[in-house]
Amino acid sequence: MDCPRGHGSLGEAKLDELVLDRCVTCGGIWLDFAQLERVLSRDARTLQKLMPHGPSAKPEDPEGEDQRTIPCPRCTGTLLRMRLMPEMLHYYSCVTCYGRWLDGEELRRIVGQPLTAKFESLFRQLLD
Repeated sequence: MDCPRGHGSLGEAKLDELVLDRCVTCGGIWLDFAQLERVLSRDARTLQKLMPHGPSAKPEDPEGEDQRTIPCPRCTGTLLRMRLMPEMLHYYSCVTCYGRWLDGEELRRIVGQPLTAKFESLFRQLLD
């Protein structure tokens, strides 16, 4: 699979026995719909392994605005930009395979907040 932000191929990120797809450049992660429930069961310390390391590559945006859609790395579908409230967290959701893309910057942004509550809230809302 390729990064929907155009940074090349996604690599593996292991979270215990679960293997996720992560972009080594931007730190974004791809979650198949079936993986969400398994990620939810992890504790905060384990979830920290998903955080991007090193400097980040911000998504390219030639028009100065966040893109509303990007291509799905899993299928031929389109990822639509979504926003969770009250955290104002942005993620992308595929209208075809129901996978989710979280940009590395969004992951970094919520790290400064209590991880357990933010990740639990994030992934629970993504399941809905």
